Amino acid sequence: SGLTTGIGSLPHHNIDAALALSFRFQIPFLPQIPIRNPWEYSIPQGLEGLPGLRVEPDGSPYLDYGVWLGRSKAFEERLNAAFENTSATASFEGFEPSAATSSSWQPFLWELSERATQIAKVQIVGPLTAQWSLRTTDGKRLDNDLEVSHQVFRLILARAIGMCRRLLGIGVKPLLFLDEPALFVLSNQSPSHRVALKELALVVRALQKEGASVGLHCCSNTEWASILELGLDFISIDSTLSLGAVLDQPAAVAAYLERGGRFALGVIPTSEPSGIETLDVASLREVLLSQTGSETKILREALWTPACGLALHTPKDADSVFALLAEFSKTLF
Repeated sequence: SGLTTGIGSLPHHNIDAALALSFRFQIPFLPQIPIRNPWEYSIPQGLEGLPGLRVEPDGSPYLDYGVWLGRSKAFEERLNAAFENTSATASFEGFEPSAATSSSWQPFLWELSERATQIAKVQIVGPLTAQWSLRTTDGKRLDNDLEVSHQVFRLILARAIGMCRRLLGIGVKPLLFLDEPALFVLSNQSPSHRVALKELALVVRALQKEGASVGLHCCSNTEWASILELGLDFISIDSTLSLGAVLDQPAAVAAYLERGGRFALGVIPTSEPSGIETLDVASLREVLLSQTGSETKILREALWTPACGLALHTPKDADSVFALLAEFSKTLF
């Protein structure tokens, strides 16, 4: 309770510098540093290995559908082999992030072991955002292609399990967040979206069975009542943008808290880099307290984070965010 952590992306070119900042937070997090390599943006990183995947310099993912058709059967057999032998320790090792898409993954593991860290946060793109964002190389949407969507879903789950097992294997409790920014398009009126939510709930339960605490990060507003019902351990939001909208679902929030759910509150705004250094922490504190009213359980059991990732900022901004977050977490109550 009251611990600080990060969202994931950082603006550094240097792996050591990114790790140094991450380990200043009370719960260290796996740095993603896409300025080094567009494959470190969340969607390409999560979909690494998908046959035919192409990535633009801005991180936009595209699928060469002809390549995928030719290689998808072999890739599906690889996924099948992992899921049919889930009890084997090594069954998901091949799906861990590689150095080509996550330059910090192996150094992060080494630091966790050396420091005897007990809990760490990792993140991966959520399956809904990955499915809804992927396009063919000629611009066609793929979210209604059931075979591609199913393979994306299984690939992300396999990678997440591989990451969690690696952490558990070195004695670290995984706090795994699914990054789902595309949930702003979620509609309960859409039958396919309702099915997608059921699939997302399956991912959450599977990762919890692995021993992870599972969170979901959404930096936009969405159908919060549906998200609160997914069985998550944490919901991560931009407090300025979304806390009021979440609290407008009192019955769903009460049920979520009763089940033991908690929030990761993004209290340091990141949309305007020029405003970070002049942020008034005392005023931010008063706004947060006024939003939650008498429901201090939310605040007392929350994690504290920036509102979103910091990849588009500067290392100086990232240092300022850390300092403000540390100050805020110490002075809230």
